[in-house]
Amino acid sequence: MQPHCAVAAVRATRSLSARSRTLLVRFIGAGLIGAVGGLLAALFLGSLNWATTTRTDLDWLVWLLPVGGLALGLLYHRFGQPIAGGTSLVLDAAHVPDGEVPARMAPMIWSGSIASHLVGASVGREGAAVQIVASITDETARRFHIDRHTRTGLLVCAVAAAFGGLFGVPAAGGLFAVEVQRESYRHVSVLPSALASSIIAFFTARAVGIEHHHPFHTDALNLDWSHLWRYFVAGIFFGLVAGAFMALEHIAGDAFARTIPWPPARPLIGGLCVLGLVALADSRLYLGGSFDLVDIALAGALGIGGVAFLWKMVFTAVSLGSGFVGGEMLPLFVIGALAGAQFARVTDASVPLFAALGLVAVLAAASKTPLACTVIGVELFGWNGLPAYVIVCIVAVTAGGQRSIYPASPIATRGVSDR
Repeated sequence: MQPHCAVAAVRATRSLSARSRTLLVRFIGAGLIGAVGGLLAALFLGSLNWATTTRTDLDWLVWLLPVGGLALGLLYHRFGQPIAGGTSLVLDAAHVPDGEVPARMAPMIWSGSIASHLVGASVGREGAAVQIVASITDETARRFHIDRHTRTGLLVCAVAAAFGGLFGVPAAGGLFAVEVQRESYRHVSVLPSALASSIIAFFTARAVGIEHHHPFHTDALNLDWSHLWRYFVAGIFFGLVAGAFMALEHIAGDAFARTIPWPPARPLIGGLCVLGLVALADSRLYLGGSFDLVDIALAGALGIGGVAFLWKMVFTAVSLGSGFVGGEMLPLFVIGALAGAQFARVTDASVPLFAALGLVAVLAAASKTPLACTVIGVELFGWNGLPAYVIVCIVAVTAGGQRSIYPASPIATRGVSDR
């Protein structure tokens, strides 16, 4: 018995030592990832702001959409095969045994995002930021021969740092990084370090001069039935809007892939299509990030047309479906805010409040992250609307169906995309 007890004691000691070492590496890594991620988010956001300002000042740049699309298409056709999965590849790498995030992802996503914003493609920025920070994190971890389990935790921290540093929602950043994982229950233990990364990234970005949103406080809620029903109906509406966007993006991507055999030509044709949409809409408001439209909706302005959210949806689906580089999250914020404003007009409700509800609920339905999006609502708009955020996010996720903006990547499916 004694020898067995001694062996068991040794094994327990070694196990405790291994867990302690993993926790130490994870928390040191979380701090470093937060600091570096915050700096990268600040630099990335600054470069995108430069691209947007340049396009606004030089409005002729929009006519280069097809040229920029062809350049991006050629670049990704030649060098982009290993990173075709995008943000989904990062999420899969966090739990697929042999998954990794290629080192080339960072420079390619960075340059591709700048080019896409410079010519006016309707794309977001969060997907690119996540991929950049995760690529650098995973490459560094592999070079230091960090074990697979610890690398998984560090990748979750990278997602949190990119989110918190870019959007200025430190608590939601950590929650989102865990909740968005396909097997989120396995990553709950990483939540403290993910929150640490997100918070450090937020303050690092602020320290180097990045100004995030100014909190916009919504009206106090009335929770009697005459108002409560609107939250449930709005949640269903927002879920359907998210589902429609995801279906439209899938249709656009499939259509470009089936009808245009040569991949580099797809964003070229996509650029021409976006120019056609500009002519049809008779507006350039839907080019680029379009975040000014969110400010207009939150201010309760009535000058934006009732179908503005549909226009932004189509612009984004064509841009991303054809192969321009960016993310869906910022466009979903815009689509949600515009849809919420329109819902409020139809139901005679508070436009700023429902614009805020639409912003968080459409993202929740598309990413299947109701908890994180509820916290986004609190961090962006204050505690007044908390019960409404909870209701619309849960209902929207239920109404939005099973599809997510982050489907299984080539790592998980062992398939190969030529996009």
